[in-house]
Amino acid sequence: MRKWVVKWSNSFLFLFLPLIINAQTPDAIAEAETGTLEGGLTIAKSLAGYSGTGYIANFRSTSDKVAVTVSVPTSGFYRLMIRYRSEDITQDKTENLDINGSGVSPVLFPKTSTWAEVDAGKCLLNAGNNKIVIQSSWGWIFIDKFSLYSVSKNTYNIAPNLINPNANQDAKSLYTYLVSKFNKRIISGSTDDYIDTAKKITGKTPMLRAFDFQHYTQGYAYLWKNGGHTFGWDDNGQTQKAINWYNSTGKIGIVSFQWHWHSPSGGTAGTNTFYTNQTTFDVTLAVQPGTQENTYILRDIDSIATQLKKLQKAGVPVLWRPLHEAGGAWFWWGAKGPGACKKLYHIVYDRLTNYHGLNNIIWVWSTPEPDWYPSNDSIDIIGYDSYPGAFSYASQKATFDKLYTMTGGTKLIAMSENGPIPNPNDCLAQDASWSYFMTWSDMIKTQNTYQHDYDVFNNANVLTIENPTPVLPIISGKKSIYIVYPNPAKDIINIEGPDFTRLELLDLKGSILYSTSKPIVSIPTQQFENGVYVMRIYNHEDICQMKVIISKQ
Repeated sequence: MRKWVVKWSNSFLFLFLPLIINAQTPDAIAEAETGTLEGGLTIAKSLAGYSGTGYIANFRSTSDKVAVTVSVPTSGFYRLMIRYRSEDITQDKTENLDINGSGVSPVLFPKTSTWAEVDAGKCLLNAGNNKIVIQSSWGWIFIDKFSLYSVSKNTYNIAPNLINPNANQDAKSLYTYLVSKFNKRIISGSTDDYIDTAKKITGKTPMLRAFDFQHYTQGYAYLWKNGGHTFGWDDNGQTQKAINWYNSTGKIGIVSFQWHWHSPSGGTAGTNTFYTNQTTFDVTLAVQPGTQENTYILRDIDSIATQLKKLQKAGVPVLWRPLHEAGGAWFWWGAKGPGACKKLYHIVYDRLTNYHGLNNIIWVWSTPEPDWYPSNDSIDIIGYDSYPGAFSYASQKATFDKLYTMTGGTKLIAMSENGPIPNPNDCLAQDASWSYFMTWSDMIKTQNTYQHDYDVFNNANVLTIENPTPVLPIISGKKSIYIVYPNPAKDIINIEGPDFTRLELLDLKGSILYSTSKPIVSIPTQQFENGVYVMRIYNHEDICQMKVIISKQ
């Protein structure tokens, strides 16, 4: 069960947004009972306080759907508010929203025994008629009306620094890159096991590769020993594989790690003990100092620290995503509610950062419920794990806006997992500019068509290893009159062409690492690390720029 109660310190705007909206006059209203009804929907009048001539009832099965047409005076962004009431007041409900056939996005309806409005996010509408559809997913709500209010696009004030004041240069450089691309381009990603498949289908390599630390604790439940499964630490090579891959990309690639944390105790070998229903481990005891459970979690965090230290020593910055999907309660760290989970998160942060001195980490939180949010002081990136159903390529704008509101526009917003890949052009056009997506395992094949995969990865707005579009634009007003080779370069970079007035080699942040006005014909590479650089050559009024890769392996 997911809750949408908002804490004052995190989401003042989110709490009072309906009051602010209601002070305005709607640009358009559509009564639900005037729409087209499908499935078993009926028009009812028994509950007092409804708007118009009635409301929609019997909203229960996936075949139940209501479609209304709304007309707005101009094209632009409008906030959609849906007036509803819970039929089942014991649980929050999630239903599917589709606007103008763009694909479904989930909207959460918090349980309420009175008529209330839910903010379904900002939507991009055309001037004139637009079609809004709500289809049952969990069902068991009454729907009264739809109201639209004109709004502006999201504005951002992204935190300039990482939450760890001692973050090293590797982490800072990656964060700078992510910030520079946010709201302009979308970074492609895949889990480790299907990155080669993505390359075969699309011809492009995902820029972000997600690995998993689940093997690296004593509670790992699948260690094979003496012909059967037992508990125990197991090096399955993920850490070294991540290091090798990062270096092989010329340090263009982005390494991400999640942690399917097998419970420290209380489970059965050969089962996924990270699931709540597969363990008796109690997180409320684990966050209490002095308990055996607390000793166990510190032991496990220390074990993961050994792997993060290897990555730090190798110069690999990490997008680190612990305790993911906590609000779903299907993992043991979320089984006892937000209070215990947030305490555990802060223990993980403190232990890794202050005790182990790990400064190569960018902290990612990926559960979208506001009352589970640790605070803006505790995370660098807010993420969402998106599974709207196979072949549904909608931008997930409603959820994007909730994350934007939770963080006050101060954090990068990412699709930290996904089944279907949202259409990147729609994401940017509809103001749902996810920093990156990360397709889970074989879902690049099972929840996306090959054509869609190809179109996404070859979209100019999507960043891949082959198309990282560095922070410094690599452009030239005319065809280059210089030849630079070999590229990638191992020991030396050769330059052929007419005399120049100045030559510079810059990193991706635009810092000049090498400069000369001498008529050189080559540059030794020993002084430079592996990576991507920009060579800028001045020939009087003309400037030629080109990408140069140094790989000394």
